Amino acid sequence: MCHGILSALPFSLLGLVLTPPIVASCHGAGDDPLAPGCWPNRFFMWWNSVFPHPGSQLTNGARQRTNSAYFSFCHGYHLPDETDLVILDFDTEDDDPTEEIVTHFEQLVRSILTRQDQPALLVLGHFAPQNQERFAFHGPEMAHTAVAQFYDVPHISVKGAVYNEYIANPESFKSAFYVDPVLANQRGHELLADMLVGYFQSQICTGWSAILGYSFDVPLVSTDSTGAENAKGLFGGIRHAPEDSSPEEKDPTMFNAGPYAALRVPPARLGSRPSDMDNFRESEPFCAGADNLINPLPPSLFYGSGWHAHHPGKGMPEVDEDEKRHYWFSNLPKSKLRVPIKVGRGDIAVYYLEEGRAEEDIEKGAGSAVECWVDDNYNGKRRVENMFVGEGSRPK
Repeated sequence: MCHGILSALPFSLLGLVLTPPIVASCHGAGDDPLAPGCWPNRFFMWWNSVFPHPGSQLTNGARQRTNSAYFSFCHGYHLPDETDLVILDFDTEDDDPTEEIVTHFEQLVRSILTRQDQPALLVLGHFAPQNQERFAFHGPEMAHTAVAQFYDVPHISVKGAVYNEYIANPESFKSAFYVDPVLANQRGHELLADMLVGYFQSQICTGWSAILGYSFDVPLVSTDSTGAENAKGLFGGIRHAPEDSSPEEKDPTMFNAGPYAALRVPPARLGSRPSDMDNFRESEPFCAGADNLINPLPPSLFYGSGWHAHHPGKGMPEVDEDEKRHYWFSNLPKSKLRVPIKVGRGDIAVYYLEEGRAEEDIEKGAGSAVECWVDDNYNGKRRVENMFVGEGSRPK
């Protein structure tokens, strides 16, 4: 069973509200993340035509040219506090087949599945000709497939539907569906939306058959007063552990027990060994970022530091793509900013913007750098430089 999708659909068939947030860029179909030609808006329009409800909401929390490494820690800034369905689209942005991609994407998927509201999750795969030229058929999105299989999450990709056509006529295919070797145009977004709609149509048929008693692919989920007491989240409390549950019920080794075992998140990570289980702890990503507009860093941390916070103004003319981002910056040498974080163990990452320059300029010392360390461990510092050979800028 695909994790949560078949269980979520009966709620829509019964007329309950759906709030799907989506993490996918619409740059090729309009700069607006909810542009009419962008696949999230196309999918949402179809959904409302089938399950009309005035309370349904669509949120697109994507950031252009940003991969799952950032979202694995900071997705909380981009998703609503309460949601029913999350759709992820990172097949083109996670463009390097490294173990870090697997780790970050798994962290993102697992963190969403273990949220208190426990939304259904789906991974949508966009096919980028640039990745095919680099890796042929076996591209970095295979890492997403491995994570999706481990967590029983559907990974719906357009690659299988278009691959043969692209190999036979690459130039005509790119001109028909893409604005560049990576980004889809409006027709490409229409294709993505059609693939997603087709998948949900098949799941709706399966869910409807289960409601009528013709099949048993969907577990019974009660939505009335006879359901679980104090039920929380989309699944009526099925995956929610009550605070007064016994230690046996909370034991992660018991995840295979019970009629709803398929809906539970595995008690280990993709790369875990049996010997790792004794010290296993569920990760709790924490992010201190300029994107946090609800609880930003207090101004007192910036006073006299030489650092400033940049926030794009609504309606202001945008010349540079990076002017649409929130970030901290400094033009003062030797300036220092102390950022409070909460960490027990694990990885600490710094996400920043790099500026493209000519190679000879970099060799002459163009650009700047910052040193980062935790607490007073200055000897363990890491140096971060803001230059790369190329044009424009990119998140790193």
